[in-house]
Amino acid sequence: MPVERWTDEMLDEIAETLKEASRISQENTEAIRQLREESKETYEAIRQQREESKELSIRFNAYQQASQWVVSLAFGLLATATVTTIVTAVLRK
Repeated sequence: MPVERWTDEMLDEIAETLKEASRISQENTEAIRQLREESKETYEAIRQQREESKELSIRFNAYQQASQWVVSLAFGLLATATVTTIVTAVLRK
């Protein structure tokens, strides 16, 4: 097998290829760093959304329970008024 001699042009081409690969590697490193930062921010936003969701769920349950109490009170008042009206009408006769 014959020995191949490297020419200056071949070495320059290899050097350029290595420079390009190094530049791409640095760009990839920076992109990864940015993605990590964005991922942390996204995680924090998700955590805050979960907290807000929990708080809203607690509020909703409280409002729902209060609404049920108001409805029960209204029916109780209606029933009491009806009974009072009937009893008053019967006792007057």
